[in-house]
Amino acid sequence: MNILSDTNRPNKNRFATIGFFDGVHLGHRFLLNRLNEYAAQFGLESLVVSFADSPQRILSPNSDIKLLTTSSEKLAIFSELGLQNCLMLNFDYQLALKTSAEFLRDLRDRFCVRRLLMGYDHHFGSDKLSTFADYVALGQTMGVEVDACPLFISGEVAVSSSKIRDYLQQGDIENANRLLGADYTLTGFVASGSQIGRQINFPTANLTLPAEKLVPRNGVYAVEVDVCGKEHKGMLNIGVRPTVAGDRQTVEVHILDFEGNIYGTPVTLRLKKRLRDERKFESLDELSRQLQHDRETIMSLYKSRF
Repeated sequence: MNILSDTNRPNKNRFATIGFFDGVHLGHRFLLNRLNEYAAQFGLESLVVSFADSPQRILSPNSDIKLLTTSSEKLAIFSELGLQNCLMLNFDYQLALKTSAEFLRDLRDRFCVRRLLMGYDHHFGSDKLSTFADYVALGQTMGVEVDACPLFISGEVAVSSSKIRDYLQQGDIENANRLLGADYTLTGFVASGSQIGRQINFPTANLTLPAEKLVPRNGVYAVEVDVCGKEHKGMLNIGVRPTVAGDRQTVEVHILDFEGNIYGTPVTLRLKKRLRDERKFESLDELSRQLQHDRETIMSLYKSRF
């Protein structure tokens, strides 16, 4: 996938779509797959126009919205979906003040956009035109054809990033994954911890995550772990570690059947199922027994392939 910028914008006509695409969920994938199909049909290159940070952080500065996907995660998914080009913009006040006509003119003149595919509820520009027909009319004045993509429904649920955030904050990983069309992931670097897990034969890798990343509800999860180019089964704990009087949220994973020093190493977790709430135990021995039970549950889940 070609990453476009002011210094890298080959002169090729393009079929574009615009959006933040947080999570790149099933609805987004439906639109992006249509973009690829339509671009090929019209002999154009596909282009996804997105933003490095959530526009809501500029438009509603008091909000503390957490993201389903970081910029690097989005770019990786865009590439996997076969998109030919991506333009990742910094959403700042200057961009926020551009009208829809100014924004579309920039895409036409600077990045050779000749057709635009819009999601069913998408608006762009500070003037936020009222209807899809308004965007079609605007495009006609500029020589840009504007097409509509219908709403994607999964079962009886309209797929949205906000709905997926709700599921994750409730710990409902399975429904979140269903709407994402993929496992929810957490990627971070391994940092040193208190070594308490090692004392009870359950050593953990403590992950430092990007500050903007949404961390699901506290609890114990079955996960797949990608580390050092290999995949392992794992047991993830998100919480404050009440048994050892913890006072801040940590994200730590016990990697099954793995030994090695991985401090400073990037690790990716794919969350599969939430097993239970985090709770306080009366002793480390009691905690160890529960962790052994959790481990057996996870092994059983993997044998049944969830």
